[in-house]
Amino acid sequence: MPRNPSPFQRCITGYVDYMTTEAMYADKTIDEYRWAIIRCHDIVRVGQGPENPERVSRENLEYLLENMTGRVANRKFNWTAYAGFLKWCGNDAIHDKKPKWPNEQRMKVDWLTEEEAYAVRETAMGMDPLSALIVHLELDLCLRRIEIMRLTTSSIHDNGIDVLGKGRMGGKLRRVSLVAGESEAIIGRYMEHRAELERKATGPRTDKLVVHLWHGTLKPYCRCALDKRLKNIQVASGVSFLGHHTLRRTAGRLMWLAKMPIETIASVMGHASTDMTLLYIGVNLDDQAKAFDAVRNMRIQSQKTAKIVPSLDMPVASGGPNRI
Repeated sequence: MPRNPSPFQRCITGYVDYMTTEAMYADKTIDEYRWAIIRCHDIVRVGQGPENPERVSRENLEYLLENMTGRVANRKFNWTAYAGFLKWCGNDAIHDKKPKWPNEQRMKVDWLTEEEAYAVRETAMGMDPLSALIVHLELDLCLRRIEIMRLTTSSIHDNGIDVLGKGRMGGKLRRVSLVAGESEAIIGRYMEHRAELERKATGPRTDKLVVHLWHGTLKPYCRCALDKRLKNIQVASGVSFLGHHTLRRTAGRLMWLAKMPIETIASVMGHASTDMTLLYIGVNLDDQAKAFDAVRNMRIQSQKTAKIVPSLDMPVASGGPNRI
């Protein structure tokens, strides 16, 4: 940092430190967010906006939205990064600003098919207790990787799991229900494994749920270690996908295909808005076409079965048009 840093430089340095130490974002994510924030603030400055991010106004944000360029997905990403940064800085102008983006229909969204999801789940359940737990938490309960890392032994209850979502100061707390007949067995199997590790530990311990034994010390799993676990599951199942978030997206989409209300899915996933949930479940042109076909088939079926039945009270003509 320069000897006399500007307010923006101080804020972004602090935000990068927060993303690293508190939010525990991946290095790649931090770098992408940092550049997105710089791009957005440069646009604000071109529009005669303040150098201090705490003083960015609603008018400055309007100018930013009008002058952002590129694909909708890129503009959304830049806006999300900048909005999170302004909130962290204590800027109130961003709170009421919810842009309406043009709709980009993606024919392929990052999720697994039902058959692929079944193969991944069945494979993981036959592997070690931790692999089974990871897939259950992500593919069945919609947890993020960071949320799994934040779980402690006291997060588990008889009727659900206390989950700390992503975000500042550990994220927003939500209670996620358990899957009847499955969660208890999967979590119980892992807890037995964890208890065995704890008995073998000779050094410091931790209350984090997902742990491993390293030179006698019970240590929490880091992001890279969880990624390697997931990669092993992909190899064993023969199903290739991008990463942890694919399982979370798939969980949301499978609930949607099972006719669950979008509001319920948003609650499970920890989304403040159903708009984000719709992006996760990947409603696309194929889904729209199926909806239109379903309505059309229903209309055709109704036309085929419709019959005109005269009322019993209607008089029947006899002997000519003028006689009743």
